[in-house]
Amino acid sequence: MARLAKDHWRRDKHSFKNFLALDRAPLDGPETLGGLNGAMVSGDTRSGSQTFIVEIPKGFKRKHDEKLASLEFFTLRGDLSLNGVAVGASGYIHLPQAGGGGEIRSKNGALALAFWNPNLPSFPPPYTQNTTLRLWEEEWLPSLPGSHSVMHKSLRRPDPYGGDFDGGPGGFLRVMFIGPGVDAPYEHVHHECFEEIFQLSGDVLLGDEGIMGLGSVTIHPQEWWHGPFASRAGAIVLVHTDAPMGLPWPPREDDYPIAKQMCCAYMDEEPWDVHAEHTPFAETAYTRLQKNAAFQKWAKSAPEFGDKVGRDVASSFRAAWNFDKQKKG
Repeated sequence: MARLAKDHWRRDKHSFKNFLALDRAPLDGPETLGGLNGAMVSGDTRSGSQTFIVEIPKGFKRKHDEKLASLEFFTLRGDLSLNGVAVGASGYIHLPQAGGGGEIRSKNGALALAFWNPNLPSFPPPYTQNTTLRLWEEEWLPSLPGSHSVMHKSLRRPDPYGGDFDGGPGGFLRVMFIGPGVDAPYEHVHHECFEEIFQLSGDVLLGDEGIMGLGSVTIHPQEWWHGPFASRAGAIVLVHTDAPMGLPWPPREDDYPIAKQMCCAYMDEEPWDVHAEHTPFAETAYTRLQKNAAFQKWAKSAPEFGDKVGRDVASSFRAAWNFDKQKKG
């Protein structure tokens, strides 16, 4: 694995890494998660929002204070329960701020992704409330208009979709299915939100980022151009944003010159008889395509970020959003 920068977790900087391979140690806070063995995957220095990979020991029992933050868990293995309602692998638990809090337990231990969001903008109770669900019991929903190959299951709720925006006031947390052979041969940007994408199974090629296999996570800052992407055999990914995501995704006008060639090469060359592994782009075979003269000329002038609304707008909004004042108002 490539050496990570010390600030690889920052949400205003792009990173591509294996979250399962991050060095874990006892966490120094936040509350409820403090002392658990784990690692921070991403964080926002303004809002205090953080994502962790955490090991939850056998016999774990701890109460969550509803005043502190919204806390969500997605279990990768093992079991968790909230107020006596248990879920297993691929289970989801949400304790929203001002939702009454609750007691979290694990009988046999668990490995989980944990999402800590102080002052998460959300729909008021009873629309937002303590939640436990099993992913396999939920319905697949169409994610993109006119597409039957990209679907999702909503975790954070309510989760509006299908209009001009996807997700509630504080963004969405979804498990998404990408069908085999799906490609998007262009770059796009999210003016409204940051996103982090966790690979749970299958494969995805992300131009200039790498091949995503089990354990890959990519952090896309707000306004950061990314793509093209393709999936040879299909994929299941967990996607997290910190604000509603606009639809359709705005493409770059002066687009990536070799986008279609890269998607086609990936589809033709990646084997079906082995599982995809986390591979940074510099270590893939597809860097050869960037020696193209048209690409080299384009790359020298192409901006890294969009500027429709400026950087970090959603994060600044999150940081300024005071939960107590909103509740009183």
